[in-house]
Amino acid sequence: MPHGTDSRFPAAMRLKRRDDFRCVFQHGSVWRGRWFTAHVLPREEGCRLGIVIGRRWGPAVERNRMKRLFREAFRQNKTRIPASDIIVRPADACREANVEALGRMLVLAANESMDKRGDR
Repeated sequence: MPHGTDSRFPAAMRLKRRDDFRCVFQHGSVWRGRWFTAHVLPREEGCRLGIVIGRRWGPAVERNRMKRLFREAFRQNKTRIPASDIIVRPADACREANVEALGRMLVLAANESMDKRGDR
């Protein structure tokens, strides 16, 4: 991966605080797909990503790999995702997905969730 300003996943693009996660879970809309479930909550500017993946999903190596794939898919498609907070919860079928497919599904999840809420 080339090193430049566009190849980073800065802290401003991450959901980190418990209150932020709680707010998205309580007030956001839910989108369910084959590979993951997304909770989406519109915000004023920019988009942020949070990933929830429990221990039952697999060993730490597999969980961390999946988080890297989601972060890369989000980073590559951040300009196509509307301003929102997105929390993804991968399903077992997600193990067969690649970065490009996850990116397409992230964009689809965000756009459909925003359309469903009428926030676009």
